[in-house]
Amino acid sequence: MYGLAAIYRKELEDHFSNVRFTLLLTVILMISLIMAFMTGAGLRKELEGFTKPALVFLMLFTSTGTLFSLVQFVAFFGPLIGLVLGFDAINRERAQRTLAKLVAQPIHRDAIINGKFLAGITTVALLLAAITLMTAGLGLWVLGVVPGGEEVGRLAAWLVLSVFYVGFWLGLAIFCSVVAAGSRSPASCSMVN
Repeated sequence: MYGLAAIYRKELEDHFSNVRFTLLLTVILMISLIMAFMTGAGLRKELEGFTKPALVFLMLFTSTGTLFSLVQFVAFFGPLIGLVLGFDAINRERAQRTLAKLVAQPIHRDAIINGKFLAGITTVALLLAAITLMTAGLGLWVLGVVPGGEEVGRLAAWLVLSVFYVGFWLGLAIFCSVVAAGSRSPASCSMVN
C-alpha cells in the first residue's frame, strides 16, 4: 500500500512525542519497577534456606507481591494502554481538520488506518519489552538467579501474547475512532452522524 510507511513514521513520531504517552510510559514503568523490586525482595526472603525451585526466575513475573504480579498488571492495564493509544486516532485528525488533507494525498484510506494501527502496536511492543527487560534485569540483581532457556522461551511467548492482547484493544479503539462522529468521550463507540 502506497503511503503506509509515511503514515507509520508520522504516527510513531506522534506517539513518542505526545505528552500523554510520556506520562503514561513514566507511570507504567515506575509501577512495574516498584512491583518487580517488591516481588523480588519477597521472593528472596521466601527462598532463603530452601533449595532453588524450578523456574524461579518466572516467579518474579507471576508471584503476587504487595500489590499484584506483572502478569496481572499487564492483563488489567493492557486494555487501558491500547484504548488510550487508539481511541482518538481518527477523531484527532477530524478535529484538527487534517483528515481531508490526508485523504486528498495519493494515500489509500486503508493505509491511514493500517499505519496508525502498526505505529500503535509498535509502541505497545516497545513498552511491554521495556517493562519485561527492566523487570528481568531487576530480578537478576535482586534474586541473583540467571534464567534458563525454558524460562526465556516462556517469557518471550508471554511477551508476544501480551502484544497481541493489547493489540486487540488497540484495534477496537481505532475501530471506534473510525465509526464515532466526534471525540465527545473515549467510550463513545456509536455510529453518530
